[in-house]
Amino acid sequence: MFKHYFVADIHLGRSSQDIHAREKAFADWLDSIASDAAALYLLGDIFDFWWEYKYVVPKGYVRVLGKLARLVDSGVSVHFFKGNHDQWTYGYLENEVGLQVHDKPLVMQIGRGRFCLGHEHRQNSGLFGSRFLQRCFGSVHPRWGMSIGYTWSANHRMRSVAPDGAQEGVESLCRFAATFPRPVDYFVFGHLHTPFNAILANGVRIIVLGAWMDGGEYGVFDEQADVFELKSAYYGT
Repeated sequence: MFKHYFVADIHLGRSSQDIHAREKAFADWLDSIASDAAALYLLGDIFDFWWEYKYVVPKGYVRVLGKLARLVDSGVSVHFFKGNHDQWTYGYLENEVGLQVHDKPLVMQIGRGRFCLGHEHRQNSGLFGSRFLQRCFGSVHPRWGMSIGYTWSANHRMRSVAPDGAQEGVESLCRFAATFPRPVDYFVFGHLHTPFNAILANGVRIIVLGAWMDGGEYGVFDEQADVFELKSAYYGT
C-alpha cells in the first residue's frame, strides 16, 4: 500500500442531485482504492451540511461511513479536514468511524514530498465559528436545525463557487503558497470546485481539486514513483 488519495467537495446530502446515487458512487470509489491506499485525505465539504448534536447525528450516509470505518480498520489512515459546510463535528467521526479530524491546514511529509493540505487556506468560520452561537444552534430541535442548515448550505454554496470567486480564490492561494514560511512541495486544497494545477516559479506545485460531486475528480500520489496525478472517476449528473 503506497498510494495516497485526495478528494474534496462531495457534498453528500445535496438535494439538487440524486442523493443516494451520489453516495453509492462515492462508496464504490472508496472500495476501488482499498487495495493500494496507504492514506485517504478528505479535504472538506464531504457533507453538504453536518451537525452533531449530543445524541443525534444527521440521517443517512450509512454506506460511506461504513466504508470509511472499514478502511480505517484495514490500516488505512483517513484524514478528515473540516470544510465550511461540515466543520461542526464534535467527536462522532473520530470516536465511531476512526477518522483523524483536522480543524485547519496541515503540513505533512508523504514519501519524499512535503504537502500542505486543507479545504481552503483562509480559515474563516464567520458566525458559525462562535462557540456561543454553536451552543445556541445546538439547542434547536434537529427537525428544524437540520432544515435551517441545509437551506443555509445551498445558499452559501451558490455564493462561494461563482466564477469570479474561484479566480480570486486561486490568486489568493498562489500568494499564500509563494509566501509560505516553511518548505513545501505541494499545496493541495478543495473548496473552489474548479480544478487548478500549476507550478510556481519557485517549483512549488499548487493543486485545487475539482468538486467530486460534479465530475469525480481526485488526486493520487504514488510515493514509490514520487508522482502526483489528477484523475476522474467520471461521476456526475
